[in-house]
Amino acid sequence: MGKEELGELLTKLLFMVEGDTHFVYWQVTRGTAPRDHAYDETMLGKLWVMIRPNKLRDPNVPIRLITKEDTRFLHCNIKTLNLLPSVIASQEALKAGALETVLHRGDMVTECAHSNVSILKDGTFISHPNDNLILRGIAKTHMIQACYRLEIQVLERAFALEELMDADEIIVTSSSNFCLHADTIDGKPVGGKDPGTLKKIQDAVLEEYLEYTGRKSIFD
Repeated sequence: MGKEELGELLTKLLFMVEGDTHFVYWQVTRGTAPRDHAYDETMLGKLWVMIRPNKLRDPNVPIRLITKEDTRFLHCNIKTLNLLPSVIASQEALKAGALETVLHRGDMVTECAHSNVSILKDGTFISHPNDNLILRGIAKTHMIQACYRLEIQVLERAFALEELMDADEIIVTSSSNFCLHADTIDGKPVGGKDPGTLKKIQDAVLEEYLEYTGRKSIFD
């Protein structure tokens, strides 16, 4: 299936679901076959699509975060998918009254359980590079492009937990909530030191979204 045909199918399915704004998630498996590590390369894959109503969180309302050691790729002793550690981290955040868990390898921040995390410091936007330690997020990419349009300096480099806690602003991005900011990490107050730059970035990202969707407000 080509990109255009897939787009047409997803759009057709989207119109079958009631509501104005939706979250569309799709994935492709290797297909249906007897359980085995090796597989028939001529087998057709299976497409799985989930569509659910979705509303963006108010970007002006800060969120709370917790931190956790990033051990997602160190579980060879568990015969399961690598997504399980992210699920556990997300559940721990929920139990702690937080929205997300910031993962770190030693002192180096990688990403969140199901989001990307970036910081603002002295007017510069800093985010972990798109290497093998994180899942590159489309929302983060759009935010970086917005920074360039606003002539905000961007540094794609690893940053430490100490930098996270000392950042002027902490920004969490995902395809379902693409420009949130945190005011608490592990129960400690953070951010809130550069609301002007943060608001410029948020407005630029939301403006692009509203222009693309033809909507007047994220709350419609």
